[in-house]
Amino acid sequence: MSTPVEQKISHAAPELLYETARKKLYELEDLMSFYRSSSQVSLLNESAEKTEVPLSEELLFVLGKAQEHAQFSRGAFSIMLAPLVQLWKLSCAENKVPTHEAIAATLPLCDGDNLQLQRASKTAALKKEGCKIDLGAIGKGYAADVCCDIYQSMGASSAFINLGGNVKALGSRPDGDPWLVGLQHPDKPRGVCFAALQCSNQSVVTSGAYERYQEIDGVRYHHILDGETGYPAKTELKSVTVISSSSLEADALSTAAFVLGLDEGLSLIKESDCHGAVFFTSQNEIYLTKGIKRQVILTESFACYEA
Repeated sequence: MSTPVEQKISHAAPELLYETARKKLYELEDLMSFYRSSSQVSLLNESAEKTEVPLSEELLFVLGKAQEHAQFSRGAFSIMLAPLVQLWKLSCAENKVPTHEAIAATLPLCDGDNLQLQRASKTAALKKEGCKIDLGAIGKGYAADVCCDIYQSMGASSAFINLGGNVKALGSRPDGDPWLVGLQHPDKPRGVCFAALQCSNQSVVTSGAYERYQEIDGVRYHHILDGETGYPAKTELKSVTVISSSSLEADALSTAAFVLGLDEGLSLIKESDCHGAVFFTSQNEIYLTKGIKRQVILTESFACYEA
């Protein structure tokens, strides 16, 4: 999945659980990778406007969940933005911003209605040529959930997995204390955290504009695109961290809340089933949703609000 993976497992035979989870991660990559021509995702993308493609139950489940989160977030989360992402990558490689005309021509390919799932026949189809799906914004979350299910099914009651920032904890640490997850400070070097979050049986996922971006003519363009405008999301946020029992949900909601901005993002989190969220604004203010304050340990003095 092009990311470091860290596993911590408390068990009589941790190596067996580690290898079982590791094998499953490679299976998921083979199934869902946008960059592997043999994956089911790539086969679906290559068959756009041509034919329905048979899919595994597992991939159909993830695509169905993606559609649910897209509808719930009113399109702020979407797996359909791959044509836009490719357009931006090509333009940025030449140190240019895509033209308004190119973006306008690409947006119709990103409509969520272009993906049709047929659960009865276990197939899916993309309606328009040029449509592509990419599970990069939800795949690691699903993988973290699956790995924790593996740990639990094999008898572990204490485990932790980190897939490049997508964290999920099973139970508590072996000493009984909650797991601690550091929240990266958006303006400081990698590894410098503005808070630590205590969690047990929860996932912690952060979306932010501080890691992947390019500066063109003095303007910074980050990688989180708004499917409504076709441009990087204009938001007063630097990062959003979501806490949930489901890492898939936390993955989708953190992206959606970042795109929506502080007010609408807070509303979305409150409407969802997740446990809460931490919003880091461009003014270096911290907003916590009600109920999670006891889990958050700030490492610096911030203006902090419960919303």
